[in-house]
Amino acid sequence: MIGAHAWNEQLDLGHEALDHEHHLQVALAEAVADAIEQGRPAVARRLAAYLVAYSGMHFGGEELLMTASAYPELVQHSDEHRLLSQVMHEVEGALQRDERELALAFAVDLRAGLAGHIAGSDHRLADHVRPRPAPLLKS
Repeated sequence: MIGAHAWNEQLDLGHEALDHEHHLQVALAEAVADAIEQGRPAVARRLAAYLVAYSGMHFGGEELLMTASAYPELVQHSDEHRLLSQVMHEVEGALQRDERELALAFAVDLRAGLAGHIAGSDHRLADHVRPRPAPLLKS
């Protein structure tokens, strides 16, 4: 894959479910780019479709979590989801049109965008929903 692996420890949020979903999401994005680079367009198309479907479910789950926890950045965070989804659809479209170089460029941008989203917006969400220790009572 062009460039460095997108996952690093800074992307771990300390929220087991989100971390698991993010690992899979980033792995799918990388697998799409790898398949494009390896000249396997049918595999890339199938992986891109999985990525779009999986990300739709993941983003929906995050948005439910934000609503349930009265997350103050819900609108901005959801807007980022829409932008990331749009790039995923661009990858799919370029693959369907057999525009492999364009699809690879979108896939590389997507990988970076996912990493940035996880490190920023998702990190703030995880901090927001993380249980806080109860204050100590003075006697």
